[in-house]
Amino acid sequence: MHIIDEKLQYIACPLSLFVPICGLIGRTRLTQALKGDFTLDQNLEEKLVVILDEMTELKRSSFIAPDWADAGNIREQLAVRRALKTVVGYDTDKVRELWTRSGNGTV
Repeated sequence: MHIIDEKLQYIACPLSLFVPICGLIGRTRLTQALKGDFTLDQNLEEKLVVILDEMTELKRSSFIAPDWADAGNIREQLAVRRALKTVVGYDTDKVRELWTRSGNGTV
């Protein structure tokens, strides 16, 4: 659980703002787990770490710091980033075709 707390501190996102972004656990339960009152399911903990890693990437690639208080917008940005990674991983020719068709490409 220490890794979750470290990652939250690294991206400067309070627990109260992370909970609505992740949508996987309530604030009280996560706070209790971080305090060591109980252990989270390993699968849930891994999902939380993945989301925090995505948030870290978002912060690194943003020109301005993300507004963690805008949970809906952050969730949408993360979903778009996931979709783009999936497409890029699928086939770069398809990405190029999609990019060109949308009028955003230079090819």
